[in-house]
Amino acid sequence: MKEQLELQLEKKIPRGQIDQQEYARVLNISGEFHEYVHGTYEEVENYCKEMKYWVDKYLNHVDPMTVQRHFKYVGSGHNPCSVATPFWSEKIDPIKGVRVPREFKEKF
Repeated sequence: MKEQLELQLEKKIPRGQIDQQEYARVLNISGEFHEYVHGTYEEVENYCKEMKYWVDKYLNHVDPMTVQRHFKYVGSGHNPCSVATPFWSEKIDPIKGVRVPREFKEKF
């Protein structure tokens, strides 16, 4: 009789949205400030473990503009604190030869 193969499933770190972000001040191996990072608690801790850093402290009430400019996203997937960019249509203006912005219509 054949032996049953066991699945080797790795535990995935949950990806969080903007309301689950943790903002941390990270120190390097010699205890000096290295960088500011953000992600879920598990993502930040996993990043520090892999890079051999450690969290000095978690920060509260960080301004969104400060996060966009000075914090490194260490999570997986799309950065929930990234700056929104406009959509461009696939139409090309025949006179100028560049893409034209998509026209947005009011919802209501």
